Amino acid sequence: MIVVLGDIAVDITSRLRTPLVRGSDAPAEVHVTPGGSGANVAVWLARLGQAVTFIGRVGADPFGRWLADDLRHEGVQPALAIDRQRSTGAIQVLVEPGGERTMIPDRGANAVWSADDVPAGLIAQARLLHVVGYVLLDAASRVGALRAMADARAAGVPISLDPSSHAPLLALAPGGLWAMVGRVTLLLPNRQEAAALSGQPAPREALRALQAHARIVAIKLDADGCLAAQGEQVWQAAAPAAEIVNATGAGDAFNAGFLARWLADDDLGAACRAGVALGTHAATLAATR
Repeated sequence: MIVVLGDIAVDITSRLRTPLVRGSDAPAEVHVTPGGSGANVAVWLARLGQAVTFIGRVGADPFGRWLADDLRHEGVQPALAIDRQRSTGAIQVLVEPGGERTMIPDRGANAVWSADDVPAGLIAQARLLHVVGYVLLDAASRVGALRAMADARAAGVPISLDPSSHAPLLALAPGGLWAMVGRVTLLLPNRQEAAALSGQPAPREALRALQAHARIVAIKLDADGCLAAQGEQVWQAAAPAAEIVNATGAGDAFNAGFLARWLADDDLGAACRAGVALGTHAATLAATR
């Protein structure tokens, strides 16, 4: 079983038909779908045939019940804490022509974690704990994620980490993330996150620098595919040609494809190719997932 710890939310995605005009109107196609970075990874893993449990928080509201039902429908076992003071998280996503997206999140219940939200026994049974960085970057939700990571280390469970967002990483003191989380088994940043964490703008230099903090580093490079390293070995996978419709959630799909293939036989070259293929597929879909 894979355990995923992260955000779950309702995505309100507006796919703009024309460029955004500040202070005026821009016609769009709007979709309301289940989302949240952590929940997306869990769902894609389940679609790949993996046994997966998602740990998260929702409000005591219709959106929270809808998201829990959706996880079950997708084959994910939900382990959701119910917050009776905060609403379920929601994210407004603006997708511009060409696929570039801007997200406007209200983390809601995701933002406040208790250590009791994370069942230690559940973590100990996992093949892998995958942590989505949003729960670490917000001080109010950090305690639950750090507790889960400590429980994983105590049980010998490998940890994968997606740093999630480069702007909050840049706001941390140099080395701030590593001072919090320590070394992880697998690090899955995108190009901007890798640069923010390493201080190296070039992906290959960032890759080498980040190996000080993770046994395996795999950098998501959008249209340029994937660049990964373990020890002295380096793998690269190109992205297939595709019409990008909506990049929202593509990184989450990459993570699922990569992790499922890596867990199968520790083949990092195949894991890169699987991650790139699934991430590209997700980016061709109008809705998040």
